[in-house]
Amino acid sequence: MSKVKLLFITQKIHQHDDDLAFVILWIKEFIRQGVDVQVICLEKGESDDSFPVYSLGKEKGYGKIRRSLLFLKYIFTLKYNRVFVHMNPEYVTLGGWYWWLRRIPVYLWYTHYTMHMHLWLSGILCKRLFAATSQSLPQYEGNPKKVITGHGIDMSYWLTERTQQPETTRPIHNLVAIHRLCRSKRLELGISALTYLPHEYTLAVYGRDVEKDYVQEMTALVAREGLSSRVVFQGPRPMAELKNIYPQYRVMVNMASETIDKTMLEAMVFGIYPVTTPANSQAIGLPLWPQEESPQAIAEFIHRGEWQKYSGEFLQAIVRERHSLPSLISKMLKYVISGT
Repeated sequence: MSKVKLLFITQKIHQHDDDLAFVILWIKEFIRQGVDVQVICLEKGESDDSFPVYSLGKEKGYGKIRRSLLFLKYIFTLKYNRVFVHMNPEYVTLGGWYWWLRRIPVYLWYTHYTMHMHLWLSGILCKRLFAATSQSLPQYEGNPKKVITGHGIDMSYWLTERTQQPETTRPIHNLVAIHRLCRSKRLELGISALTYLPHEYTLAVYGRDVEKDYVQEMTALVAREGLSSRVVFQGPRPMAELKNIYPQYRVMVNMASETIDKTMLEAMVFGIYPVTTPANSQAIGLPLWPQEESPQAIAEFIHRGEWQKYSGEFLQAIVRERHSLPSLISKMLKYVISGT
């Protein structure tokens, strides 16, 4: 068959974004594995222009109608024979009818668990629905369209020019949380766990305040529990800066339910042990986890310290074997190349 020409549709292309910079690494891995890639994104920031990017103009202030018309113009005029939609099933709703008429195979990557109209339509119009773990897309459990792939962490990116501090020299009472600040991440469990830990334990929180009312609740919780000197909100950081942040810590707290934040896997590359839910821990491949999803159980698990017997090399090996970027892309390409 002719070479795969992939139309990759995503929210943002920006190499310094605090949340979505990794998408560029995905695209480059598709290209490295022999696929021609063109990208449509809602918003374009800085990139090295090593692949063609067509923005819908959010960064220019374009409204929804203009963006939708631009999207249709691009999908009608660009030359491609496969479509890969990253995390935004709305684009399947907008363009799926055209791709169905043209018999162009469409694939969706999605790691959430709530059903809505766009996801329902994607289940009809897409060839495959890719998810990092079985916790995502539970409505499609047992459906052959759902394919579990693991996450995609670019080990070479994180291991290049990194500032590494041996795990044994990092203070284990300095805890870290790195994720978007929203209700689904359940940051309150990590904050409240500090009340059951000795006073020297602190928590640094990095992330964008996507739900401002929730962040206000968290700052109020910190004040109410007398933790103002022990919890510091550091704000968002570009992906590249995390190379110097991860090596400062040995323990990450992330009690997001029903999903694995990729920051937990990135942290493991640096020898950080993620303290997360039993379901997340098993999906990642961790050997130990808190027995209950409560502040007391989290604090007991951290303070008991049994997790310390697992070295940085052990944690890094889990990521390399189960969640590496080349492995993820090759698993998806098996379907994309064949059009099945």
